[in-house]
Parts: sequence; C-alpha cells; structure tokens
Amino acid sequence: MMSRTKKKCWSESFGVYGATMRVAEREPGGILYLLWIDKTGKQRKRSLGHRDRVRGRKQARELALRLAKEPVMPAEPKPLNLAEGIAKAFDPNRGMYPVETDHAKLCRRLADEAAMILGPSFTWAELTPGNLQYLIRHLARESENGGGARGVEYGCAALYAIAAWLRQEQFIPVWAALPRRGWKTKLKEEWFALTGSRVEPNRPRHSPEEVSRIFAALPEGDPRLRLLLELAAELRVGQAVKAKRSDLTLDPVGGYGLGRFVIHGAGKKHGETVDLHPELRALVNEVLATGYLAEAEAAHRRGEIQEYHLFPAGKLRKGKASVDQCQVQPLNPTAIRDMFRYVEDVAAVPHQPGRALYGLRRQATDLAPEFEHDSRVLNRLSGHTESTTRERIYQDPKNERVAARAAKARRKMRRHLRTLTESDDRGLTENDQAGAEESSQNPNLSQTYPTPRRNEKAPAAQTQLGLPLTELPR
Repeated sequence: MMSRTKKKCWSESFGVYGATMRVAEREPGGILYLLWIDKTGKQRKRSLGHRDRVRGRKQARELALRLAKEPVMPAEPKPLNLAEGIAKAFDPNRGMYPVETDHAKLCRRLADEAAMILGPSFTWAELTPGNLQYLIRHLARESENGGGARGVEYGCAALYAIAAWLRQEQFIPVWAALPRRGWKTKLKEEWFALTGSRVEPNRPRHSPEEVSRIFAALPEGDPRLRLLLELAAELRVGQAVKAKRSDLTLDPVGGYGLGRFVIHGAGKKHGETVDLHPELRALVNEVLATGYLAEAEAAHRRGEIQEYHLFPAGKLRKGKASVDQCQVQPLNPTAIRDMFRYVEDVAAVPHQPGRALYGLRRQATDLAPEFEHDSRVLNRLSGHTESTTRERIYQDPKNERVAARAAKARRKMRRHLRTLTESDDRGLTENDQAGAEESSQNPNLSQTYPTPRRNEKAPAAQTQLGLPLTELPR
C-alpha cells in the first residue's frame, strides 16, 4: 500500500532577496543542482553531479560569493534605428546643426523620406551598400520620366553625413553605415539602367551678354541687390549677404588703398576678401552717405550703435532702411531671388530655374581666365581653395569661346607641323641628290651581302662583288 504523504525534494537558499543561490534536489534523494538568476535577469542552472547535501551547501556558498564579486556587465544597448538616429542628429541642443538652416531642413526631409521607405525598424547597422542599392532602385522605379536622380543623391549623402556624426558621437558602431567607394558613380549607373535617363549635372549660367545687361539694369532694381552684386557677384552671395558694418573697412588698405570688404566663410566654404577699386568705393560712399544705409551709418558715426547689417531685411521706406531695421537680420534667400528676378525682367534676360545668382558666378569662372592666368588669382576671384574645384565643377566644359580658341590653336599647330614636314622633305631631296653623286664617284665597299650556299649559283654574287671567277673564295 502506497504512502499517503508524498516525499518532497530537499532545497536550501543562500544570500539576500534578488541575489539568492539555491541548492536543490531534482527529485527526492536525487542529484543536487544549483539554481540562481544572473545579473542580466536570466535564470541559470548547474548540476553538481552528486547527492552530498553538506558538499552542496559549501559549493552554493562559494558560487554565491564569486558571483557577488564579479563586475556588473551592462546590457547590450538596443540598436539605433533610422528614425531615432535622425532625431538625435537634428536635436536643436545636441545635434549636428546649431541653427536650422535651409540646408538642414532639406537634409532632414530627405533623410525622413528614406527612413519611411526602409521601414521603422531599420537600423543604422543595416544600412549596407546592398540596402542603399535597394533604396536607389525603389526610388528609380517610382520616378517620373527618370527625374529626381540628384535628389536621391542628396538624400543618400544626407544619410551618410548623419551616420558619420552618429559614429563620432558613439551612438552606432564604428563599422556601421560606411559609404562604399564610388557610390555616386554606381548610383548614376543604376539610375540609367532602370530609367534610361543619364544623370548629368545641371549647372546653367548666364552668357557674357546677359551678365552685361544685368549689371546695366542693377540701378533700376533694389539698391541692396546692387551693392551686394557689385561687391560679391563672383563669390558666394549667401555668405556676403550676412556682412555687417565691421566687415567693411574704409581705411587706406587693399590693392588700391581704398578699403576692403570681408566675407566670412563656414566649414569647407571659406570666406574671401574683396579690395575696393575706385568705382566700387564710389558706390559704397554713395550708399553710406545718401543711400539706403544713410541713417544707420549716421547713427554709427555718432556712436549710437556699434554694428548694423549692410543688407537688412524688410521693405525700404523712401529708399532708406531705418536704424532699427538694420539691426534685426539680413535679407533671406527668397527676397534676394525675387529682387534678382525683377532685375532679369528689366534686363530682358529670360529666367531659368536653377540659374539665378549662381549663373553669374559660373560665368565669372569661365571669363576670368581670359584676364588672368595665375591660378592663385583665379581662386581668389571666385572664392575657391583649390583650382580643381573651380575647373571641374564651376567652369563650363563646353565653353564656346574656349572651343574657338582651341580651334585656332589647333590650326596653328597643324600649320607648324606641315612646315616642319615640308622643310624635312626639301632637306631629304637635296641630301639624296648629293649622295647619288658621291656614290657614283666612290662605290660603297663596306656594304655586306649574304654568303652564297653550296650548290647555289655563285656567279651572281661574284658579279655583284666585281670579282673574276678565278678569285671566288672556296
């Protein structure tokens, strides 16, 4: 008859709550086991391989002490997904950009669109060249008539820029989201294969005649745009428009000793210094004395204000900007484009999207080499650090004036080569005639002839050598 009381398994615990070690039998009188929860919260179990309870208690205490001395390993962080990384990169206090510029807004919008396509759970560690290729192919198939390749390129570049910042801040591993070498070339090849549309850089520019008409029409436009273009038409207008009164020096400095205008740069787009020439100094004097900056300049000279914007935003009243207006903010890009659009209409220059003020700068890089050949001077004119950037990106590879000069140079080179050939032919004819006369008088005895083999007719060789048959060598 079976016992009514079921025998229980023996167990005993050591330690405190939350860090206990328990030694127990798997079955009554069976093998002893150690059971505990590690520091990551995972339940662990180990067989002792014996039934000795005294020995089991001792082993449990030893393991509990050893585990208590081990350092606490932090839990592996959860991989950062694209949306979280983008939010960190564009945080106004700790992100990539100190202020929200137009460039920052564009990068944020393109990065958000890419994250939406790749999915909410997609992590930065998964942003491999293959997954980026998937993104490019998806956008290429969704494009209209093969357009939008440049936007896709900007979006991929924005993702890589954010990834570089996240790696620098140690939010993602150092190996995550690394760009593949030549990824832009691969993008263009993929885009052409899928859409049949070649990705060509769109860098429209004004012609020299259009630039001439635009400068002639500047007095009829906004005076702020006139001063801005006269000072920095060949440079980055977006940097020059932020200039203040302290950036304009009227002391006898510079190449002409008439003053200097300083444009401050940012990052890779460095600034530049413009020395005032006589016509430019006359315009500056007019603007400061009787122009739209007259009130602000008078207050500055009286010591009432220390600084003011040279190109203030807002509407001018009777052609003047108020002192308070000059201390708020400079013109924004939209206002500058509208002013330039009006000047183009006055000058009868057709408006072309994507050209605007950059059309003037690109034309300046094409025209400058016709007035100066020193690369250092050309770089200062256009505000570039390296000649390769100016020549490869800004200058027009299909410049008609350069092509015409190349055609003239090619013609001169070919005429020179023909002259050399004709002179060589005349020299060879004279030398041949003189050589024939000399050979008739003095036969060439050093000329060699092949030795006749046995059983060959020797008289022919003998006759050529001018020897009688009896003197033929054996």
